[in-house]
Amino acid sequence: MRRAFVLALAGLQLLLLAGKGGVRGNYRELEQLLVIQTMGVDARANGLTLALAAKGDARQGVKRMKAAGSSLTAAMERIRLESFEEELFCAHIGQLLVGEKAAEAGLEDLLADLARAPDLRLDLPLYVIREDTAERAVMQVGDDSRGICDVMDTVRQTGRRRAGCRETAAKDILADSERFGAALICALRLTPAAEQEGEPGTDAPLTAALEGYGILRDGKLCRYLTAEQAVAVSFLKDETAAAEGQLTGLKIDAETSAAVVEQGAGGDESYSDMLCARLEEYLARELESVLRVSRELKADFLGLSAQVERADPVAYQALSRDFSELLPELELEITVRARLRHVNDRKEG
Repeated sequence: MRRAFVLALAGLQLLLLAGKGGVRGNYRELEQLLVIQTMGVDARANGLTLALAAKGDARQGVKRMKAAGSSLTAAMERIRLESFEEELFCAHIGQLLVGEKAAEAGLEDLLADLARAPDLRLDLPLYVIREDTAERAVMQVGDDSRGICDVMDTVRQTGRRRAGCRETAAKDILADSERFGAALICALRLTPAAEQEGEPGTDAPLTAALEGYGILRDGKLCRYLTAEQAVAVSFLKDETAAAEGQLTGLKIDAETSAAVVEQGAGGDESYSDMLCARLEEYLARELESVLRVSRELKADFLGLSAQVERADPVAYQALSRDFSELLPELELEITVRARLRHVNDRKEG
């Protein structure tokens, strides 16, 4: 009994010592941490350039920093060593921005680095910067009080409110690339802030806004979809496709609705029919344009093969070639149904 008590006491002392030198030694007050919220990556010879940004507060302005390295981990370590901050906290990074050249070169190595990084998450949303660099987005968007982190908060809220440009997380890009050989990545464009407000000027602070999707084929950026086409993507990825016979064609069936603020033209039924017809025509045109891009590239970035497999597993299993190779040969039948409602309409009950 005495021996057991001595061993237990010795174990307790070891735990206390470990706590004193380990847990307490790693503890940092929140005020001592610089919370990084936006990361940007660009391609360079023999590696990459990494840019980081944190929001400003009442005491200090926006913090921005950058470094080059052979990998994401190496560049991050260099920033940690060269930073004057007590500690960089990266677990709250909200988005990773990728420069266009880096995306064209391929995201395979970046995604592999992301998967290995101990303080980064695979559900991190990724964005490609159209015709620009991620470094410029991180280091130059906004001003001393409002930087890229604040702008990206607005971008993400706007994307959730409007149709098109759903967030594209790293894990989804990995999964779609593995299964379909292609994937989509949200695209951003940098513009002078005053230009968006109708006041052209090159000296104005930069801002960022959603502008369609980038198409990744075999992990490399190969083309963009416009903001209008991005609206069609949201329909095409929502279980709209079905196989036709022995997979000689695809049927695309989409439904949409719109709210009308002012009926106009007397508010008669014929005017509503005309608006519905125009809405159906517009959506059908954009659906067709996105499918045409998919067929031209032989890239199933919409995941149509998964929808077809669920609709007719037998026909899908009988395919003699890869689905992406068959895309240009498939006939398309697109059906769109639209309905209108007035914003003042109230549901009964």
